[in-house]
Amino acid sequence: MNKEGFHVSSFCPDSRGKIRPFIFTDPVNNRSRYPMKRFAPLVTVALILAVAFPLTAQAQMESSSGFEIGPRVTIDVGDIEEFALGGDVRYDLSQNVEAPVQLSGAFDFYFADDQGGTDVSIYTIDLNAHYIFPTEETFSPYAGGGIGITASEAGGVSSTDTGLNLVGGVEFDTGTLQPFVQGQITIGDLDRLGITGGLLFAL
Repeated sequence: MNKEGFHVSSFCPDSRGKIRPFIFTDPVNNRSRYPMKRFAPLVTVALILAVAFPLTAQAQMESSSGFEIGPRVTIDVGDIEEFALGGDVRYDLSQNVEAPVQLSGAFDFYFADDQGGTDVSIYTIDLNAHYIFPTEETFSPYAGGGIGITASEAGGVSSTDTGLNLVGGVEFDTGTLQPFVQGQITIGDLDRLGITGGLLFAL
C-alpha cells in the first residue's frame, strides 16, 4: 500500500509469462485507478488541428491512389485503461476489386505513467479489413476484423500479446479530409476496448 492508501501491483509477468499493467486498487471504493496525463488529450487535439487545416487547404482534389493517412487518438477502457496517440493508414481495395473493402493499419503509443522508478512502455499495432456498407449519405459505416498486437515493457521485462480484433466505425466524407470514429475490441491474454477518433487525408 502506498502513502495515498492505494494497493499497487507491479508491472511484472504473470503465471503465463505475460506482463500485466499497473493496477491501483482503491480499498475504499473497491475499484481500479490508472493515472493519466491530465492535459494530454487537449494538447493532442490542438496538434491534430494545427496539422489538419494547412493540409486541407493545400489539398484540392479527391484521392486517386486509394490511400488515406492521418493521426488518431484512442482511449482504452479495457485492460490498458490509458490514452494513446497514433497513426492510421487505409487503402481502398475497391480500386482493384469489385467489393467495398478497405484495408487498415494502425500504430498507437500509450501514455502510461512510470511508477516506482520503473519505466513503462505500451504500444499496439492493428491490421484490419473493413467492409464498407454502401449508403447514399455523406458518411460510410464499416465493420470488420483482423489481428491486434500489444507490446509492453517494464523494468527491462518485455511481453508481446496477439489477439483477435473486432472493429466498427464511421467515416465522414468531407472531401479530401475524412474524420472518423470507431470502436475496437481486441480479444487476447490482454483484452483491449478502444474508442478512437481521427482525421484521414486522401493521398
